[in-house]
Amino acid sequence: MKKSSVDLFRNRSSLCEVKGARRTATFVNMQVHEDCTHRATQNSHHAIGFEKGSRERLIKRKLQRSFDMKVSYIFIFLLGFILSFELTAQEKSTIYLISSSSEYNEEVIPSIITMFKEKGHPVDTRYLDQQVSDFGYVNTDKSRAKTLINALTDDNVKYLWFVRGGAGALNLLPYLYAAEDKIKKSTPKIIVGFSDVTAIHYFINRQIKWPSVHGVLASFNKNLYVPNETKSEISRNSDVEDIFSLAEKEIKYRDVIPLNNQARKNIAGKLFGGNLTLLQSLFSTKYETVSADDIFIVEDVGVTYRQLDRSLHQLLYKNQFKPKGIIFGQFYSLSATDEERLIFKTVIKDFAAKAPYPVYYYPLFGHGKTNKPLILFNDVKINCNKNDEYCSLTQKKMALSNKSK
Repeated sequence: MKKSSVDLFRNRSSLCEVKGARRTATFVNMQVHEDCTHRATQNSHHAIGFEKGSRERLIKRKLQRSFDMKVSYIFIFLLGFILSFELTAQEKSTIYLISSSSEYNEEVIPSIITMFKEKGHPVDTRYLDQQVSDFGYVNTDKSRAKTLINALTDDNVKYLWFVRGGAGALNLLPYLYAAEDKIKKSTPKIIVGFSDVTAIHYFINRQIKWPSVHGVLASFNKNLYVPNETKSEISRNSDVEDIFSLAEKEIKYRDVIPLNNQARKNIAGKLFGGNLTLLQSLFSTKYETVSADDIFIVEDVGVTYRQLDRSLHQLLYKNQFKPKGIIFGQFYSLSATDEERLIFKTVIKDFAAKAPYPVYYYPLFGHGKTNKPLILFNDVKINCNKNDEYCSLTQKKMALSNKSK
């Protein structure tokens, strides 16, 4: 059947509508696609921006945490350093200054205080009581003894350091022996000094049974010595730090000269002694104490070689004097020539040839420019190698124990 023109028109219209609808749908789809694509792109940009911002914020937080941790570590380190420094300073013992013999120069006390403080040690001067007596001592015998006994019975005292020696300490022995029981009840102390302090060492070692240090005085040492200014050169080469090291390490001196055949044998015993004049002053008195285990150190100043020769013959003639050995320190003056040093050594060698016990020579302690510390009432060993010219002296590090109680 043939289609009419009307039908053809309708069909064309329908086709156009369909095609138009398709075009419209296609356009709409394209618009939707573009919108979706645009939104997706926007979302993608937003996501990328968000991710980038998050990453930056994360990096910033990590950097901040790292910085905070570094600051904390630095703060902790500095705090620990400061606290350790303060603790070290607090742990160091107070140095109690005292003088029981001849008048001392009061103008040097501030320098002594500064010297010890620079090493971290507080200083206490309560036992410096100088009212010069008619004999030139720091005070009367009774006052000096009272001050010394107060110091020896003070449980807060660990280091009791003598400012100077001189003369007059021997006069205090009756007072010290009378207070012996009281002193024994106190805590042990490290007595430091030499020369006239020998009398104090003798009492402390023999009666109280405390070790003590034969060493530099607080007013004469390397730390206070100023070239071309300091009048005395006594102990100018010896540091106060050498005294403190005695509690940390043993003594070992390798230049000890044996002066007789007996000295070539190895010996061991307890170390005693000090200034020869002071020790001789105790011979044949009620205060004299001797032991077969003693190894003596002796030194002196201001004696001629003839006076020394006489004193050493007294030792040879003394019935009860039979020590395990004697170590001679310096006897010649600070300004001695080689000839003068040699004559003193010759006197000592002559004594050694006659002595029935070991005799040694070690002129590095005493009233010289070098005054090496030695621990009295402490074990000492002297070892000699047959192939060596010198012997070695050793002492264990200093340990305080109240054996007197």
